[in-house]
Amino acid sequence: MRTISNIHIGKIVLIVDDSSTRCQVLKRVLEEENYHVHTATNGVDAVNKFINHHPDLILLDISMPIMNGYDTARKIKSLPSGNLTPLIFITNENTEQAYIDGVDSGADGVLVRPFSAEVFKAKIKSLRRISDLHRQVKLLQQEQQHDTELAEKLLSGVIESRNFGLDKIGVIKQAAAIFSGDIQLSALCPNGDVNVLLGDFTGHGLRSSIGAIPLTETFRAMTKKGFSLFEIIVQVNKQLYNLLPADLFLAATFISISPHEQSVYILNAGLPDSYIFDADANIKHQISSSHPPLGVLPKLLPDTRLTVYSISAMDRVVLISDGIIEARNQNKEMYGYERFLIAVKQGVLTDNVSQMVLNDINMFCENAVQEDDISLLDIPCGGWEQQFNIEAVNAHNVDYMEDVYDALTPVWKWNLNLTGKRLSSINPIPLAMNQINEIEGAGDHWQHLYTILTELFVNAIDHGVLNLDSGLKNSAEGFSQYYNEREKRLRALDTGYVDIYLEYYLLARGGKMIIKVKDSGAGFNTFKVFKNISDSSNSGYALSGRGVELINRLCDTIEYKENGTLVEATYVWNIK
Repeated sequence: MRTISNIHIGKIVLIVDDSSTRCQVLKRVLEEENYHVHTATNGVDAVNKFINHHPDLILLDISMPIMNGYDTARKIKSLPSGNLTPLIFITNENTEQAYIDGVDSGADGVLVRPFSAEVFKAKIKSLRRISDLHRQVKLLQQEQQHDTELAEKLLSGVIESRNFGLDKIGVIKQAAAIFSGDIQLSALCPNGDVNVLLGDFTGHGLRSSIGAIPLTETFRAMTKKGFSLFEIIVQVNKQLYNLLPADLFLAATFISISPHEQSVYILNAGLPDSYIFDADANIKHQISSSHPPLGVLPKLLPDTRLTVYSISAMDRVVLISDGIIEARNQNKEMYGYERFLIAVKQGVLTDNVSQMVLNDINMFCENAVQEDDISLLDIPCGGWEQQFNIEAVNAHNVDYMEDVYDALTPVWKWNLNLTGKRLSSINPIPLAMNQINEIEGAGDHWQHLYTILTELFVNAIDHGVLNLDSGLKNSAEGFSQYYNEREKRLRALDTGYVDIYLEYYLLARGGKMIIKVKDSGAGFNTFKVFKNISDSSNSGYALSGRGVELINRLCDTIEYKENGTLVEATYVWNIK
């Protein structure tokens, strides 16, 4: 194996001349200089031998049959490994035009016959420096390519291997360079909701991917701790604005699918339109960008909010980057929305969206150079229901009821009171869960507690402080109206309070948490409300009341006091 320190040993030369005599003369001289020599008698043979032997130097006659020297030089120089290989024309034409034509076709020098062996050797030695530099550059390029591919593999492993639902989400990710500026993230929320992000950093390649790791860690960590999707978006925008240069930003679409609410929350910030399709491939909703890309502004625009849509289990959300719409064929014609929608609708009907779209793009573009990263996410709206082990939570209680009631003194207590505008700007659930994890450590049973706390707090805000009627959610149109009205009342909120109180009891084989949530609302007729929820559930169609039903299944006991303004729940778990 030749190395940089030993680079002058064992060099390969290709001599191309239709005269076998001239070839043999040059070959003898070069072998005296420790070169390995290959010969060719015409241009076509020369190109083939260049590809097979990768010579360090080419000596090329101009006047040859089949393919002359100029055309041969152009062909070799057009090859990826031929553009830096030194090439000398050897000719009988001692004219300016011959020299000009030789240089124009890619030659690095011209030797005019007749010449002495000494002159020939001197010329070869002068080009040896070029050949050595070429070899060093080539080796460094190979090393850089290897390092780049390794870095991309590690980066992709950190980002994509930890995505949630890889067996459910259809994915297209086709980079224009080794590093992709597109990023695809999915993570499971503690309450069983699924957060998904498709992002497109400015440009493509290594520079465009530098924001991927901080974005990934923020998205996953905040999702795991139970922050809302909007809170995650606010933090991502702030982080990217502070970390990235001014000309590097992130166009992204964020979605959160809530199985028990049968709804999806979406914000499109700078990407092409996103779509919600039904099972028959009809477009139920088309979501255009409503905000500039993240990282451009220090804060989100004041009126920024998520859009919420009612969904069924057979619906699917499709997100795309602009690399799909702007993909071009050899005639510079763009793929465009029309072709995309035809392909994606066929994919919905055959339950194969990603492969159908990718095949269609590749057929359209043929062998054209890919100019930008291409990404698509096909996310089913059904099948995400968190598998809460409800039966296990309730069944074990009988086994150690004495333990439950023998633990009369709480190990610790925690309380938080939010008032006025703080109710619209602070999410207390991640704060509470962080406190619990700090004291008691992590555990799967905390997912149930997270769900209980979230539902109780949301109910206290919505139906207590804001006095919203959950009956609005019993239709798809009313569902959207409900959340629009909720956002409007939250922004105007300057009075009211919600008080959260926790007591933790240590049991012999688990633990017990007493949760109390008190709000400043006017209260409600608990019997009437729960009867309406029960009637709606029995009828088989109800978008409201699912949270209450879930809390009832998760908690050992739940009581509504003080006209419904105080809820006291008990959650008991067994650690095996």
